[in-house]
Amino acid sequence: MTPNPLRRAAAIIALSVLAFSGTAVAAQAATVEPSPSPTVTAEPTAEPTDEPTAEPTDEPTDEPTDEPTDEPTAEPTDEPTDEPTDEPTDEPTAEPTAGTVPVPALTVTQPTCNGLNVVNTGRIAIAPASTVDWVVFNEGGSLYAASEEDIEGSSENPGDAGQFDVAPGEYYVFAFPGDDKEFTDLGAWVLIEPEFDTTIFQTINITPFAGTCPVETQLTDATKGGFTSPANVTRGGTLVLSGLPAGAVLRGYLFSVPTDLGVATVAADGTLRLTVPAAVTVGTHRVALYRADGTLLGWQYVEVLAGGQLAVTGVDPVAGVLGGVVLVAAGGALVLARRRLAS
Repeated sequence: MTPNPLRRAAAIIALSVLAFSGTAVAAQAATVEPSPSPTVTAEPTAEPTDEPTAEPTDEPTDEPTDEPTDEPTAEPTDEPTDEPTDEPTDEPTAEPTAGTVPVPALTVTQPTCNGLNVVNTGRIAIAPASTVDWVVFNEGGSLYAASEEDIEGSSENPGDAGQFDVAPGEYYVFAFPGDDKEFTDLGAWVLIEPEFDTTIFQTINITPFAGTCPVETQLTDATKGGFTSPANVTRGGTLVLSGLPAGAVLRGYLFSVPTDLGVATVAADGTLRLTVPAAVTVGTHRVALYRADGTLLGWQYVEVLAGGQLAVTGVDPVAGVLGGVVLVAAGGALVLARRRLAS
């Protein structure tokens, strides 16, 4: 196919333009020379510092820093800190903290002997703090449903103390702190509902007395001894017995008229201290010691003196009486011998 004359002319013109342009560029590249800038900068650009600047930024950072700042912030934080601050705050908190009260003092006495007779009842005594109420139920009662027959005792007003005798059986003692308070150091007490309530309780068992009360007929020559007693003691004074097992809990009695000297614990050195009532009759008595189950440990003679009476120490009162008889007899024999010599 024969090319169109117009198209050939256009192609030739285009090639000519390209050739001319290349020549012009080459000529221009050959004539233009680079030149340095007239001046250099006075100081090189600063390098970044290893540590941040001492002054804080105008705006807070999005993330907290790894270490706390040395100085407190100007405004308090929205959330409380995990640990208390070293210094108290200038303003009190909006709500007071919950108060606490001690648990009531509870004393339980089991049935025992009173002299030679058994006491069949025990005793429950309670002494609470001033805001505390309490109630004692027998085994038929309940905190949620109880009649008057089920209640052994209760406080009329917060802080009332009370004590009452109870027959052998099971009892429940409840205490309520009052005034939105809580009990501390529960000890033997138990929270009735730890997650919902501050009421505490104890279960008390009063057990019948299974021992035997002192019997004077037990004080025979075969049961004498078991400890050492001083020869005498003053009425109203302290009778110190020795040679006993340390830690033993013993009850003392004086005979022949049974006189309860109370319960005491033997000290580490084996001594037991009992107080002799001021109303005890002056004269020779027998002091007897009984174990917790009522069995006799032993007995000894002791002479009870009136206040200010001269004590005869280290002498068995029976031996003293016998000695007096011997001295009287000896005195009589001496008088008789003198009369014979005179005649």
